[in-house]
Amino acid sequence: MPVCDVVVVGSYPPVPGPATEATLSAVRRAWDSGSTVGMASYRTGAAPVRVPVAGPLAGWRLEQVRRHFGGPAQLVLTIQRGVPFSDDRLWPQLATAAGLAVAIRRFRQATVIVAEDPRIMPACLRVVVYSSRQCTVATDADASSLVARYGLRPGAVAVTEVEPYPPLPPGVAPEDAGIYRPGAGTGLTVVELPTTTLAQRARARAHRARAGLVRRLLGH
Repeated sequence: MPVCDVVVVGSYPPVPGPATEATLSAVRRAWDSGSTVGMASYRTGAAPVRVPVAGPLAGWRLEQVRRHFGGPAQLVLTIQRGVPFSDDRLWPQLATAAGLAVAIRRFRQATVIVAEDPRIMPACLRVVVYSSRQCTVATDADASSLVARYGLRPGAVAVTEVEPYPPLPPGVAPEDAGIYRPGAGTGLTVVELPTTTLAQRARARAHRARAGLVRRLLGH
C-alpha cells in the first residue's frame, strides 16, 4: 500500500531560490487538499529522503522513489538549472529525458514544475512535460518564455502561485532581501551529481563475478 498520496521531488531548505519556493508551495497545496505527502530532495536538506534524481539514471532513481513510497498515485517533479538535467552534453540530456518520461508515466497523475530555465535541448523538455498531465510555472512571463523558447503548446503550461522562501520579514521588500530576492538563485553554484552508465555498472558486476570465481577456484 502507498505510504502517501503524492510524492514531491525537488529542492528543499536550506537551499534558497525559486526551485525551493516552487517545491514548498507544491507541498502546501497537497496538504491543503487533504493529501498525505512524501518528500524527496535532490540534495541533503529538509526532506526526509535524498535521492539524486539527475543525469542518465534519473528515470531509474525516480522509480526508486516511487517504490520507496509504496507506489503513490501522484508525482510532483521540480525542474531547475542542474537537476534533473545535470549534463550539458547531447546524449546525457537525451538519456535523462527518455528515462524520466518512462518513470513519470508509472504515476497515475504527474505535474512537472519548471521553476527556472533548465537551459536544455527543447526536445528534451518537451518529452518530459508531455509525459506528465500538467506543467506549471510561477508567472505569466515564465509561461510565455517557456512556450517561446521550448516550443511547448500554450495550453500545456499553467501558472500556479508560488510563496516566497523564506517569508520576508514585515517591511522588507524583495529587492532588499539579498540572496532570496527573485532571480538571485540563478547565480548559485550547482553541485554536479555523480552518475554511472549502464555499461559501467555491467563492467563492475562482471569484474566482481570474475573476482568471486577466482577466489572459489583458489579455495578461499
